[in-house]
Amino acid sequence: MTLHLLRFEMRKMIEQPMLVIFFITSFLLNIIYIGTADLDQGYLQFIQNKEPQMGSMINESFQQQLLEQPSNGYQQRLLTDLSETENVFENYSTDQLAEEVIAFFQINDSVAEEIRSKYQKLTLVVDQLAEEEADLQIGAAGETTRFFTFIRNRIFHAILGESLVFAVLLGLFGSTSERFTRTDKLVFSSKTGRSVQISKYIASLIWTLLFYLLMSGLVFSLLSYTNPFGSLWQTSMSTQFHVNIYSPFFVIPFMTWLPMTLWNYTLLSLLLGLLLLGICHGISFLTGLWTNHFFRGFVLLVVLYTILAGMEQVTQQLGWSNVYGLLMWQPISLWNNQGYWFTEMGPYSTIPWQETLASLMNVGLLLIAGIFTGKYYPRKEVR
Repeated sequence: MTLHLLRFEMRKMIEQPMLVIFFITSFLLNIIYIGTADLDQGYLQFIQNKEPQMGSMINESFQQQLLEQPSNGYQQRLLTDLSETENVFENYSTDQLAEEVIAFFQINDSVAEEIRSKYQKLTLVVDQLAEEEADLQIGAAGETTRFFTFIRNRIFHAILGESLVFAVLLGLFGSTSERFTRTDKLVFSSKTGRSVQISKYIASLIWTLLFYLLMSGLVFSLLSYTNPFGSLWQTSMSTQFHVNIYSPFFVIPFMTWLPMTLWNYTLLSLLLGLLLLGICHGISFLTGLWTNHFFRGFVLLVVLYTILAGMEQVTQQLGWSNVYGLLMWQPISLWNNQGYWFTEMGPYSTIPWQETLASLMNVGLLLIAGIFTGKYYPRKEVR
């Protein structure tokens, strides 16, 4: 592979109008998400204007100074939000939480022990959060969950989903593009000719990652411009005003395996998203190589997605906790559960940092599949 060939393949891909149209469409969709965001920016601004004089921690001094402020709607609302605050993590029982998770999600005995072990390891984190009084950070008070959830569960989830679709489409196109121009039999008739697929793989991977990084940069810049978050980025993810919602009937404190601010959490999510994109792009590229057909490979991936998504639902309904737990390690589940990344993840994990370990495991499996393909693909018959 030469740089000249790599540049040629990258130029050939970006010249495809559908790729540019997909990027523009995705960006416009994200603009709509931002434009329709139901975020009370005025309330956040009111709170942040008080922080230089009153601080950002909920305590008697903060509440006393707030009472002395001129009365208005935001002041009364903030007083109401702070009326029942407490150090949530002081004397918080992770053992009791484990039993609640097991009972609510009806987890069977074999997996239940793993869940209990996981939550025992969470105790050290809870103790650290209690010592730092992370849950007493004010953030945006009663609007914190709305702000945080919009960033991680709507905007970032949308960006990652769009990028995953782009990764799949470009991975398939990169490995089957010669078929579109009917030059596949000519190019791939020799081992040397087939080595050009390495350039196609790298070129399509680069464009996939650039799509993701550029979309993230543009969307978050626009979001910050239209909704200035200010010091909210430095607010702990575990403030008592931010919760982890597994169901309308099961809501718990937001606990990550390391204390994180909104900025830290978002940055780590973006990095893990890069890893997940590489995995999905690699799977689609290999699928294209072995099917040697864009639409055939696309249908195969859609069928695989449908089967895995259906298995998740069926195994959960039947209470097959072992099988369900295994399904949580595959890329589709990693994206579906993105809103719970780096937390205890409730029934969706059995060990700490499972989403990260699962991504690394999938990278390993992809490398094995790549080595296998590298060994047998050069001898594959061209049709």
